[in-house]
Amino acid sequence: MPFEKTIAMVSSALMGSGLLSYGLYQKHKVRESQGWPQTTGTVTKADLVHETGTDSSGYSIAVSYEYLVDGVRLAGNRIGFRQRSYLRKQRAETELARYPVGSDVEVFYDPAKPGDAVLARESVDGVLLIVSGIVLLAIAIAGTFFG
Repeated sequence: MPFEKTIAMVSSALMGSGLLSYGLYQKHKVRESQGWPQTTGTVTKADLVHETGTDSSGYSIAVSYEYLVDGVRLAGNRIGFRQRSYLRKQRAETELARYPVGSDVEVFYDPAKPGDAVLARESVDGVLLIVSGIVLLAIAIAGTFFG
């Protein structure tokens, strides 16, 4: 097998393994969090973030909140287990409107590490990561056997 093809197969296998592992980790965290206790928190900051890259631009939201666990004040900044990105500003603004500063929010926290908290027990692209990882691994395997 030519060197370039070997590099491509190894790269596909590594990327596929990484995506699959991270997707499975995200899925595990979501499943684990279903048993986490919840408390009421208060939104302290909510901003629209315009992200610009070399190939594209988009939007995300940044939300900070405070909450109490056993009398200890904690701070969080995650909505879910993975940051959402939006292509359209209006969709990001709609999501941001759910978290006005000063509003109460339900906070789900890990009882073993109360500082580990989210507002939504979800991973927006866990399934996509798993499927992408499997596809890349399949390409690497097919290239090894049939290339």
